[in-house]
Amino acid sequence: MNNPKVSLALSLLATVYFGYQIFAPAEAPSAALSTLYWAFLVIGLIGVAGSVVKIAKGG
Repeated sequence: MNNPKVSLALSLLATVYFGYQIFAPAEAPSAALSTLYWAFLVIGLIGVAGSVVKIAKGG
């Protein structure tokens, strides 16, 4: 994506979703699914940070 504001919005949405899936589960997910949730949460946070940096630089 070329627009950092769109990337920021999508990254925040994904981060909130996976954070919710990790910290407010109705039942305990399997170990593999939990690992995927954590990985996607970290990737989303990296996307948020990258978008914020790009917006701060005037991109």
